[in-house]
Amino acid sequence: MFTAALAIASLAGIFPAVQPPQGEIVRGPHGVPHVFSDSLEGAFHHAGYAVAQDRLWQMELSRRSARGRLSALVGRSALRSDRDALRFGYTEAEYAQLFSRLSDRTQRLLTSYAGGINAWIEEAAESEKLPLKFQGNRPPPWTVADSLAIGVNLVRQFGRGGGGEIRNLLAYTYLNGRLGDRALDAFQDLFWQNDAASIPTCPVNDDPLKGESPFKKVSEDVLKEHAGLLPRVNMLELLPAIRISEQAEMKVLAEQMGLPHKWGSYAMVISAARSAIGVPLLLSGPQMGFQSPSVVHQMSISCPEYTAVGMGVPGVPGVLVGHSPTLAWGLTSGVADTDDIFFLKLNPDNPDQYEYQGEWREFDVVEPPIVIRDAEPTTGRREMSAYGPVVLKSVSTGVAYARKSTIWMAETDGLEALLDLPACRTMREVRQVALTINANFNLFAAAADGQIGWFYCGRVPLRPPNVDPRLPAPARHEWVGIVAADSMPYVVNPGQGWIANWNNKPVAWWPNMDTPVWGRIFRNEILVKQMRDKRRISAQDLERFARRLSTHKIEPDYFVNDLLGCGQASDASAAQRRALDYLRYWDGDYMEGSVAPVIYDAWFEALQREVFFETYGSFLSPANFQMVVQPTLVWNALRGRTRIAYMNGRDLTEVLWSAFETAVSSLENGRGPDVAAWRYRAPRINFGDLPDVLYSNRGTYIQVIEMWPEPRGRFVAPPGVSENSESVFYGDQRELSANWSLFPMIWKRDDLPKN
Repeated sequence: MFTAALAIASLAGIFPAVQPPQGEIVRGPHGVPHVFSDSLEGAFHHAGYAVAQDRLWQMELSRRSARGRLSALVGRSALRSDRDALRFGYTEAEYAQLFSRLSDRTQRLLTSYAGGINAWIEEAAESEKLPLKFQGNRPPPWTVADSLAIGVNLVRQFGRGGGGEIRNLLAYTYLNGRLGDRALDAFQDLFWQNDAASIPTCPVNDDPLKGESPFKKVSEDVLKEHAGLLPRVNMLELLPAIRISEQAEMKVLAEQMGLPHKWGSYAMVISAARSAIGVPLLLSGPQMGFQSPSVVHQMSISCPEYTAVGMGVPGVPGVLVGHSPTLAWGLTSGVADTDDIFFLKLNPDNPDQYEYQGEWREFDVVEPPIVIRDAEPTTGRREMSAYGPVVLKSVSTGVAYARKSTIWMAETDGLEALLDLPACRTMREVRQVALTINANFNLFAAAADGQIGWFYCGRVPLRPPNVDPRLPAPARHEWVGIVAADSMPYVVNPGQGWIANWNNKPVAWWPNMDTPVWGRIFRNEILVKQMRDKRRISAQDLERFARRLSTHKIEPDYFVNDLLGCGQASDASAAQRRALDYLRYWDGDYMEGSVAPVIYDAWFEALQREVFFETYGSFLSPANFQMVVQPTLVWNALRGRTRIAYMNGRDLTEVLWSAFETAVSSLENGRGPDVAAWRYRAPRINFGDLPDVLYSNRGTYIQVIEMWPEPRGRFVAPPGVSENSESVFYGDQRELSANWSLFPMIWKRDDLPKN
């Protein structure tokens, strides 16, 4: 067993002065490092060394961001991010506890990885090869706790959901003040629980659980009762609390510094029967944002205990998405409601205490120091309750709000499980791994034996029957359990021969809970339509699908035909008729320079206001209004499928045409009378000093894999492997990405170029 003394030394970044384990790093096409060793320790030592060669400055920023230490490096601009991190962060003792929970194998792996990073730091410092941004200052030794902190941050961003109850409380308070007795009806319209028309990942006929939901349906009586328990609120306090709960300040600064900051991702797996080449295929496109350097890093690792090629995140050992000799896999965020906000009664005589089981209990307070470059130091603050860290303490209303998570102090367990995937050979083995992944991911897999599968992973709470999951819960209404791992949705070898997901709901019976993300209109329908249109799918088709996702939207399919059928079109102005012609022959593609997307977007925005603004107002800001009034809600309202009659007695044609007149008039005033000049500007991927790339709604990393007995894959992760702007591998994948091209995923020494 890994000794406690060595574990403590690893956490502190102290490693015995021993001969580095044997291994070799070979740079392949585009500078991708390929690690070969006869031992696990040797492989991950060299993996750490290679990633540090490529991304040491990025890793320095990443560990500081995750641990609330950026201010010491960049000054006061990072203070809010550091406070965010420390409010929900772990202490050194807690990281030691996380490390002690891991298996002996994972402890050895993490320690070897950190040792490899430190070997490069030592070598680079002595040879003056440290990145220039260090300004000649040697960074502190890399510790196992640094990798754990980055891993925890990664899981929290991409592998958990929920915590939106404060946002919903703000919305309900707003609705109550504006609509009075109609507030609950409006709340039901805006925050629906389950739309039967929403396309799930697992078809009903293939659901092994046969629709047996562990969740109780929320009745109107429960909503009314729960709403009656809500505390008095201060809306001015709730607004910043939403950003705190979402750790928004960390995400803003992470985007600026080139660290993971977005969630999303799409994946698709095709059976051998539907494949054009007779073997399973897998497409995976994690969407984690675009920066220079990329937030991900490509690598292959080969040793007797672990062989895989694909992408990882600098600072976290292992291949997170990729393939082994026997399995290909991909991940997308699951979007389940894994976290809840509880409200706690504060002691009116001492706000540092809260009521717990009939007694006053002290918050457990930690105030870690924050060093600020060129400024006086300050402190962070984490207040812990029995329900989790405090998001907001409102002394004025006598209430504290705490965020409870099913994976608090367990985030690294899921990362450890991912390290077991490369050894899997069958879907049975993959499912056994999936049952141990506590983070909420959609796991897609294709095996060399011809099987395919999808597994909805994670720990999801079971709430008492008198709780509406959309609203903060009283502290006394604690969870009654966790959905059993073997009751989580999955499917192996579905009858339709394919499985696809773009963060859509897992199965028909799974509710939205605190966030109305899944409705009749959802982007995964683009993937579904691609599959239904082809009898056999090739790897090249999957690459084309990835491009289609970036340039197409599904929403126009639900609205444009209604507009085109309006009788008022015969009385339209010249500009209106021309605009209708552009929409009439449009297929929903948002291509650079095209006209129809501009017309449609202006019309739909006008339609949202036409239907909902009189009832709802701005929801405190135009951005909030746009976010709340989702396409599914608009579709429902236009067809009278809402509790509130938003049309105010007008018919569909009148409403659609009125919005169209408003949109065309606005475009004429803003862009001129020539409709053909209303050109769409597609979103760009900005790589800093490199040329932009069109169409940013794509995978940060994209892989397409053919599961032959020896898998063959292709991937891309722009702009390049290296963070050094003087390296030939700094931006050499930017052009590949601009041309929607991939290059081979090499994992065998014999496949590497000989020169």
